[in-house]
Amino acid sequence: MPEEFTEFTALLNQEEQASEADLLAAITDRVNELLHSDIELLFSYLYRLDVEESQIDFIINQQKTVAVNDGLAKLIFDRQMARQRTKMSYKQEPIDGWDDWS
Repeated sequence: MPEEFTEFTALLNQEEQASEADLLAAITDRVNELLHSDIELLFSYLYRLDVEESQIDFIINQQKTVAVNDGLAKLIFDRQMARQRTKMSYKQEPIDGWDDWS
């Protein structure tokens, strides 16, 4: 595993849950790193995570109060939280016998 994921992986492997602040800090660090080393990869991630382009544009070009890395990290965090809420609201119980095809 690449070294840049060490902090994030450590947060995920903790026995107690990581706080939102800890997760947001880890995402912010990674976004900052990608802003300086591989911005194309960062934008690819934002696209794949389905972060709205208008929100990205606002963070990068229009607002001046929040650092770009902090703003993009917050967008990623909020999008992932929304995805998690959606998954939980449509959660299905396991289907009995779905694997009894043999």
